[in-house]
Amino acid sequence: MNIRIYQISMKRDTNNVAFMNYESLPKFQGSSDIDSSIYDKVFEGEVNCKNLEEVYQMFNLNHPDGYKARSLSVSDVVEVRESENVSDGFYFCDSFGFKNVSFHSEKCGVGDKLNEASKKINVLLVEPGKYPKMIAIDDNLEAMQSLVGGYIEEYMPFEDEVALICNEEGKMSGLPLNRAIYSEPTEETKREMIDIIAGKFFICYAPIESEKFESLPNELAKKYAAKFKYPERFIRGNGNIVAVPYKPKDREQER
Repeated sequence: MNIRIYQISMKRDTNNVAFMNYESLPKFQGSSDIDSSIYDKVFEGEVNCKNLEEVYQMFNLNHPDGYKARSLSVSDVVEVRESENVSDGFYFCDSFGFKNVSFHSEKCGVGDKLNEASKKINVLLVEPGKYPKMIAIDDNLEAMQSLVGGYIEEYMPFEDEVALICNEEGKMSGLPLNRAIYSEPTEETKREMIDIIAGKFFICYAPIESEKFESLPNELAKKYAAKFKYPERFIRGNGNIVAVPYKPKDREQER
């Protein structure tokens, strides 16, 4: 479950609605609308929760490692970004349960105690000789460079808003050839190999409106895990290079 948590900044809470339930808002601020501008984002990341009540238990009683903001309480807002059981949206923590509300996260600030440890994104890792797998990595340049073994290159050869992140000097450095990239076939043209990626690479979500890489949604993760499922051996012949898929010997690598 991927979430964000927003809490009211005491410095900007001129109507004193922090810790007030939803029914009390009109009395204190004249409206039941949530004032997003008085909130700060204090957490974002993946949590091992199936529903909002489990989120409440985790952040009210058993804080995850690195979480430094106050305990989740009434008036806080939880944004569900990806979940198998809860619809995406914003949920006001009420006296009893959660209430789906209209909320504008772009108006929020960022709390001084934003959980740095939780800033991770889920990406599809593709390694030479192995099946692809989903992993969580720190959302920073150092972690990405460490994963691919050098300076990163952003490559977007697909129609989907996904980026393939690889070592920009992979071929020059002699890293093992990994997977071929193919053009999409059309009525006039056949599928052709347009590039070969050397060394490890990962695939992440890269929406046009975002300035940062994001977690790969489940649907796209399945699509690209299937596209790059089998490792490839590259054979040169008659002036061409052919990629031959094969199954790794270690079957336990496939999940």
